Amino acid sequence: MNHKNLFLTDEAFVSPRWQAAFPDAHVQANISLPPAADADTLVWIVAASRNWLDLVSFYAQSGCKVIVLTRLENTEELRSALEAGARGYTDALANIATLQQVALSVNQGAMWLPSALVTRMIGILSDVLKQQQSTEVDLSILTEREKEVAQAVVTGASNKEIARQLDITERTVKAHLSAIFQKLEVRDRMHLMLVVRGHS
Repeated sequence: MNHKNLFLTDEAFVSPRWQAAFPDAHVQANISLPPAADADTLVWIVAASRNWLDLVSFYAQSGCKVIVLTRLENTEELRSALEAGARGYTDALANIATLQQVALSVNQGAMWLPSALVTRMIGILSDVLKQQQSTEVDLSILTEREKEVAQAVVTGASNKEIARQLDITERTVKAHLSAIFQKLEVRDRMHLMLVVRGHS
């Protein structure tokens, strides 16, 4: 499927890398009315543009996948972007290869977040989780191998990296993750990270 790309920004801030990464992209500055976009459109919105959070909410609620382009990564802006419905958050001046990788990941249903900020946010969220949880998750119900996989996920390792570290196949890693999610009643990797960090 051929996905379209729409960039919304201030007139004063446009990166030539956007058009280089996506030659058919439409770049619009000075947005008075949000241009129409269908669900196949990836909408890139520059943070700190006028009404940028309203635009993120508008397009996310319209069924579009939204990526926020930041001029300076920070956890508060990232949190606001995610709460408004963004699926990605990356540097507005990212190189062409990174922009293309972000688009590919988000179009495939993943989220794209800067690893340094994710680690910081997980630390904050796990502290909150510790305060909120009346009963701790029992990690002893996991097998030794499942514990190793869970700990590797907490470090931010991908399935491929975990497979290499533990000398098992990626398919086996996926099977372990499915079992871990079921046993700990977690939804996804991020939830698993929070639970394991909150437990430690």
